[in-house]
Amino acid sequence: MNKKLTLLLDEAVINQAKEYAEDHQETLSGMVEKYFKYLTAKTSTKQRLKIPKDIETLVGIIKIPDDLDVKKDYRRYRAAKGTS
Repeated sequence: MNKKLTLLLDEAVINQAKEYAEDHQETLSGMVEKYFKYLTAKTSTKQRLKIPKDIETLVGIIKIPDDLDVKKDYRRYRAAKGTS
């Protein structure tokens, strides 16, 4: 059963991820699901440390600004949405 999940991400990160997904004929949901499955896999530590190739290709494609304040950005988002 699929269920909706809302994520708050930097707009530039979203745009880069969308571009990557399109270039690799993948959906953002599919990419996120694969990554979450990888993170939560119930395998030995040695096996978990081996990153699947499709996940490995994601490493380094998104540049997060050093000065990004996630909490402040989220509060601003909630305030703009009227749900603070």
